[in-house]
Amino acid sequence: MRALHGLAILDTPPEERFDRITRLAKHLFRVEMALVSLVDKDRQWFKSRQGLSITQTCRTQSFCAYAIQGAGMLEVEDASQDARFKDNVSVTAPGGVRFYAGVPLSTSDGYYVGTLCIVDSQPRQLSDHERRSLLDLAACAEEEIKRAALEREIVSASKVRQRLTHQESQQRELVAALASLNEISASSQLALSQQLTAALELGCRYLDASIGIVSRIDNDIYEVVAAVSPDDKPIEKGNCLPLANTYCEMTLKSKGLLAIHHAGKGRARYHPCYVTFEIESYIGSVIQVSGEPFGTISFSSHACRDEAFPETDKTFVRLLTRWVGDALERERVEKLKSEFVATVSHELRTPLTSIAGALKLVVAGAVGPIEGQVHQMLTIALRNSDRLSMLINDLLDIEKLRVGLLKVASSSQSLSSLLKASIQENHSYALQCNVDLNLKLSNKDWQVCVDPIRFQQIMANLLSNAAKFSHAGDSVIVECEKHDNDIRVNVKDSGCGVPDRFKAVIFQQFSQANASDNRVKGGTGLGLTISKALTEQMGGSIGFSSKEGVGSIFYIQFPWLKEQDVENP
Repeated sequence: MRALHGLAILDTPPEERFDRITRLAKHLFRVEMALVSLVDKDRQWFKSRQGLSITQTCRTQSFCAYAIQGAGMLEVEDASQDARFKDNVSVTAPGGVRFYAGVPLSTSDGYYVGTLCIVDSQPRQLSDHERRSLLDLAACAEEEIKRAALEREIVSASKVRQRLTHQESQQRELVAALASLNEISASSQLALSQQLTAALELGCRYLDASIGIVSRIDNDIYEVVAAVSPDDKPIEKGNCLPLANTYCEMTLKSKGLLAIHHAGKGRARYHPCYVTFEIESYIGSVIQVSGEPFGTISFSSHACRDEAFPETDKTFVRLLTRWVGDALERERVEKLKSEFVATVSHELRTPLTSIAGALKLVVAGAVGPIEGQVHQMLTIALRNSDRLSMLINDLLDIEKLRVGLLKVASSSQSLSSLLKASIQENHSYALQCNVDLNLKLSNKDWQVCVDPIRFQQIMANLLSNAAKFSHAGDSVIVECEKHDNDIRVNVKDSGCGVPDRFKAVIFQQFSQANASDNRVKGGTGLGLTISKALTEQMGGSIGFSSKEGVGSIFYIQFPWLKEQDVENP
């Protein structure tokens, strides 16, 4: 039955290619009926019939059901004398069947599904020549069945190919759209509002929509954050509507993505958005910021679509929604950072400047001579005050980095002198961590072109990190090595190492491998970000290698200056 139904030929209209065979059989054998019969579960259905008006009979009356049980021709000379058929209603009826000869017809897989048969009301016997002729005609009918199946397979394969070609085209368009979105995201020259507008324009082109909106939803009020719309019907940023008057109400209830390709033919035709604005097609998704619904991104048109939105369109909207959510989250975080930096600058820098100034006066003897242990303690206090000022300056430097105002003034410098100064300036901090700073220098004094103040800032970050993450009693080793035309400064510790999950983000702002641990050890998570920016501005590079539980090597690398370069830096 599966093979028969797989042919998809049952109950189809007559076809000349089969009728031609049955006409020839009826004429050649001078019989009353010639049939191409297909045996179904409860019936036999005639794909082609000559001399018979009905299109099917009950299977229990079928001679063909017997014929398909064997591989050869079934020939019944006189059915009224045949025990298998003499009680058959088609035999006992007036003018009933007497002669029957049928040849089984098989599919390409070898399953017998019907016969080519000839029928007459008079008993007779075929000659050998007639039997061969009937077999030949049956072979022709069988070939037509196989050809019909092959044609359907070809048509089906063609449709599949067309569908795959269409899907491939959609995928290419999706990839191209996402590549354009990536370019928008990577453009440092565009503010967030410009990026959102560019993304909405991209979405409108990709989805063939006339309206694109990013909205904020608060207390059932729908506010436009960014929009793209026709010139004759502008939608302005800041416009507000009751949420209930927008399809976004339905989008929020869907908790994901809502797609309407023809609102007028669905339940949406009763929605206020359709009644008021006549929006026929719509696709939108919920924007999540910090894990909470922020609003929606949607694309719509007053024209309906012929078909539902394909999966590629839905995928694009989902990815674009995620991108918008990430962009809004980054803006929120940047705003918090800026507010934090402003607070630190205002609340801490001014009093610290006063404290440092007073300590300098006291150490310099402005209030009288100070000697011995008191002088040493005041010197340490002044040094730590300077270190705290440096931390605050880190925060301010990050803000300068953000707006592109962090500058360097490079000149030819003795690397050994710079490193000796770094060890001296960070010695007291290392003592607090019970860590020794060990400088290993070669006999050659390399010259590098750097800003000495910024170089010390970088080294302070690397040395303080190495010291605070080392074990008590450990040594932090600072050494130089030549790499082609560069000199590399390695800061090596045997501390806890950098976790694998943290390595990819270690140079990002406010990145800390373990925030709770860093609150104990100190640090803002800004030092490496600043160090990377400063190193690269001075023409160098920064990197690290680390194994968790073993230790780390952080390095900075600069081109070394030849003698003529030193003379004319």
